[in-house]
Amino acid sequence: MPAISIDTFLPAMPAMASDLAIDAGSVQLTLAAYIYGAAAGQLVLAPLSDRFGRRPALFAGLVLYIIAGLGCCFANSLEMLAALRFLQGSSTFTGRILPRAMARDMYDREDAARLISYMMVFGGLAPILAPLAGAYFSVTFGWRAVFAFMVVYGATVFLLTAIFLKETLPAERRIKINPKTMAANFALLVRSRSFLGYGSCVFLVMGALMAFLTSTSSIALLFLGKTPYEFAFASSSVMIGYMVASFVAGRIVGRLGLDRLIGLGSFIGAISGIAMLVLALTGMDTLWAIMVPMLGIVVALAFVVPSATAGAISPFGHMAGSAMANFGFLQTCFSSIVSSIVGIFFDGTQIPMVVTISIMCTGLFFAYVFLVGPLATPS
Repeated sequence: MPAISIDTFLPAMPAMASDLAIDAGSVQLTLAAYIYGAAAGQLVLAPLSDRFGRRPALFAGLVLYIIAGLGCCFANSLEMLAALRFLQGSSTFTGRILPRAMARDMYDREDAARLISYMMVFGGLAPILAPLAGAYFSVTFGWRAVFAFMVVYGATVFLLTAIFLKETLPAERRIKINPKTMAANFALLVRSRSFLGYGSCVFLVMGALMAFLTSTSSIALLFLGKTPYEFAFASSSVMIGYMVASFVAGRIVGRLGLDRLIGLGSFIGAISGIAMLVLALTGMDTLWAIMVPMLGIVVALAFVVPSATAGAISPFGHMAGSAMANFGFLQTCFSSIVSSIVGIFFDGTQIPMVVTISIMCTGLFFAYVFLVGPLATPS
């Protein structure tokens, strides 16, 4: 759902800006609105999954997603589109957070990391196909057709969930909703060195991805003069690498362990982020000067996110849904801030984006060395 909601949207952003008579930087802020919505939705609907089960929360989120998508089809101003994207984002956690909580319902941290990696392989199909679908619908039918596609997708997922997905949280393990308990759970998490150490790695690598998603379509289509299809094929090529890396991560996490896999990913990410910045500063104004280093960053993403997520929430199996909700809230808030900054400073070139990506990726490496490294050191 996040990939469908974001990656189909990217090729349509310049056309959207033209039709609504706004600049490219402003339309990028609608993506930030979507991410802010995703942060808010997790705090409301995810704890409900700990109380009433995963399936009811999934159904509620999917219904909200469909309604918001229908509204986006008829939006006629930046403000209306941003508000509806916020609402759509608030429901999209159902496809990102709850399946990971379900994995933790059933497995320990090593097996949960393996399962999440394999889930990301399957989920990796969406970032490959979504830009192509977005380019097709926006070029052939106009940008509003992209949101119609999201509505159809949401309805399809609703039917598949209703027919095939079983509840993973038994009644005896459900937690009553209590604002004081929720606040206490949040405080417990943010005081945990494990939660913050592993979490920082996820926040930073996801921040790099969000900077890329926020500006890359405007850079490709407006600055570099590429067509929506050229951008979509380049973006899809990168995501094929992500899917392969996710499969590899699932295969090797048992042999390397979480911490070594995160370390390998953080090193690859740092080298790739610096390479992207160097290419931009030396005047390499080509699409592949962005996409080739980005391939290394999505490898880092595949290696870091499942393992660091499992490491962050593994001590909190008794409240997996709340732990994932709070983890997702913090990560999404960070991503939305990064997206807003990149959109505000967008100057029509790739420089603001690549500077942000390089900062995120070098920060990832230092977070691993100074925050995760001590956790792996025997006392």
